[in-house]
Amino acid sequence: MQKTTFRTLLLLLFAGFWVCSAFSQSVFDSTRIAVRTEVYFPFGAHTLDQEAQHALDSFFNQWGDLQPPMKIRITAHTDSVGSLTNNLALSERRANAVKTALLRRGVPASQLGITFWGERKPAAPNATEAGRQQNRRATLEAYFHVPMVPYSGQVKDKTTGAGIPATVHFSTRTRRDSVETDTIGRYLVQLPRDSVVKIEAYAKDHFFKSVMQRIYGTPEMLQRMREQPMELTLAPATTGEKAAINNLFFVGNQAVLLKSSEPELPKVLRFMRVNPEIEVEIAGHINHPGVAPEALERWEWNLSVNRAKLVYDFLIKNGISAERLSYKGYGNTEMLFPNRGASEAEQEQNRRVEIRVK
Repeated sequence: MQKTTFRTLLLLLFAGFWVCSAFSQSVFDSTRIAVRTEVYFPFGAHTLDQEAQHALDSFFNQWGDLQPPMKIRITAHTDSVGSLTNNLALSERRANAVKTALLRRGVPASQLGITFWGERKPAAPNATEAGRQQNRRATLEAYFHVPMVPYSGQVKDKTTGAGIPATVHFSTRTRRDSVETDTIGRYLVQLPRDSVVKIEAYAKDHFFKSVMQRIYGTPEMLQRMREQPMELTLAPATTGEKAAINNLFFVGNQAVLLKSSEPELPKVLRFMRVNPEIEVEIAGHINHPGVAPEALERWEWNLSVNRAKLVYDFLIKNGISAERLSYKGYGNTEMLFPNRGASEAEQEQNRRVEIRVK
C-alpha cells in the first residue's frame, strides 16, 4: 500500500510538472533595458583605458538621470585565444573591474550584478583581430522589471467548437513572440500588465484570426481572465470556403495599400506557410451600389482586379508558388451590402479582398 501511494504521488508530481511546463510560458522578457553600453579591453588584460573610462562616465550619467535609478547588469567576455579556464577567469576579472569602477562613481553595490562568459558568447568571429577585439568586451545594461500577468485562452474550430492545436502570436509596438498550444488549443502565457497586445492564431486547415486585447492588472480583471479564458474561433479553410482579409484598407480609388494596413499582408503569408497544401484565389471587390456591373467604368472594375493582384504579388515575392495562387476581380457583383448600408463599416466590407480556397 505504501509503495502504491508513493508511486501514485510521483506520477501526480510528474503530471503537475508537465502541466506547469506546458502552460507557464513567458512570451516576453520581463525586463526592459533603459541604457546600454559596451567597454573594450586590451588583449589578455582587464584594465580600463581612457576610452573605457569615458564610456563608463557617460553610462553613469545616463543611469543617474533615470527615475528611479535602475539596477545594472555587467556581462563580461573574452576572445578565444587561450584556454577555456583562463578565459573564464579573465572575463570574471573584467566584470569585477567594471563593477569596481562604477562603485567608485557612486553606484550602490546593491544595484550591481555581474555575469562572465569567457569566450562562450562571441559577438563576432574570432578568425580576425577585428573580430577578437569586439569579443574582448563588457556590456553594461541598466534595466527594470515589467510587471507581468497570466493570460490564458483556447483556440477552437468555429464549426465544431472543438479545441485545435495552433500557434498563437503576441505582439506589442516593440516586441513579438509566439507559443504553441496543447493538442486541444489551450495556452497560458505571461504578458506585460496594462499593455495593449495583438493576438493572432494560426492552425492547419483553418483561416487565421487576430484580435487586440488590453491586458489589465487589476485583481478583478485577473479573476475574470481566469474564469473566462479568451476563445479564438477559427473557420475551417476547406475547398469552397472564403474569408475576408480584415483591416486591409486602400487609398481611395487606388490599388495602393494604406500604411496602417501593411502589417496585414504578412498574416496572409503566414497562413499560406502554415497550410502548404492549400491553393487559393485572391478575390477583389469594390463598393458601387446601384450601378449595374456592365455599367461600371473599366477602371472601376480593374480596381477590384488590381487590389487582388497587390496581395497576389506580395505572396509571390515572398516565396509562395504561383501554382498555388490566382487572383480575380469581381467588381461590385458580390457586395455584402448591395443597398449600401448607412455605416462606413458596411461600405468597407464591400470594398474587401478575400481568400478563397480552391
